Amino acid sequence: MMKVHVILIAASIVVFAGCGGEITPVDTDDPGQAQAPRAPSGWNIADGPTQFTSESLFEYLNGGAPLYLDFGFEGLTQTRYQMGDDPFASVTLDIYDMGSELGAFGVYRTIRPVEVEVENWGVEGYRSGTIAATWRGAIYVQGEADDDRPELVEGLEWLVASAIEGVEGPQSLPSEIEALPTGGRVPGSERYVAADLFGHAFLPGGVVARYVNDEEVAELFYTELPGALEAEEALDRLRTYEQEWGAVEAEITNLGDGGFRFTDPGLGAGMVVRKDIYVVGAHGSANADGYVRELLESLARK
Repeated sequence: MMKVHVILIAASIVVFAGCGGEITPVDTDDPGQAQAPRAPSGWNIADGPTQFTSESLFEYLNGGAPLYLDFGFEGLTQTRYQMGDDPFASVTLDIYDMGSELGAFGVYRTIRPVEVEVENWGVEGYRSGTIAATWRGAIYVQGEADDDRPELVEGLEWLVASAIEGVEGPQSLPSEIEALPTGGRVPGSERYVAADLFGHAFLPGGVVARYVNDEEVAELFYTELPGALEAEEALDRLRTYEQEWGAVEAEITNLGDGGFRFTDPGLGAGMVVRKDIYVVGAHGSANADGYVRELLESLARK
């Protein structure tokens, strides 16, 4: 069962520009709908709400389930809304409890297409074709319409925005993302990777963002290990990897607890250092020292 992060949408009239006017949420005493918006007038709940747990998620998502589980999935409530009497005029609304702000943000940014217009739903939302999504707090919401008829798209957007409206949580990115330097950071490029950062099984995951400086693009990253010894071991394994597949160009002794510069055939020129429990680095540009230094200072204040 999902945690109670979502509050019932108030039974006030909501202006909705489709189908010729206003839509009034339908009142209901069904406690099973406590985590889903009430059906707008002219619509009905055709199926659900249906609950999925980590054990049953594969029944719904099949091969997509591991992505959500990696980000901390705790529960899913799915509801299918039908417009009028047409069974092929529906919106499926999925409300995921991801267990943490970082998990909800991570799923959202992983799935979100790169070039989309950001909507003011929750902390951030978008619609791309027949799919819309948003997140806030530990909740990630995704809806999908049966097709792109205007009235269905409007219903999709209304349901996604309504589902996130009562969710509690800061109206900002997770603190792990806020630790990144702001100068030169490309808006919307921030991501959280749940595991195997850059494909390395010995890195537990981490935070990544792109930066632009004098037309050079660098990707800054950091990962947090359980302890200083584990962080040192991870740095050593990165060095071994670059010695085998790339080139270790020089040792770094004036940042953090030391590190090295490298050239990687896939990532380009880069650098990586350790400081206490963190492994911090950048790649794609040879001029990323300032970003790495600033991130180290920010992490020291956490």
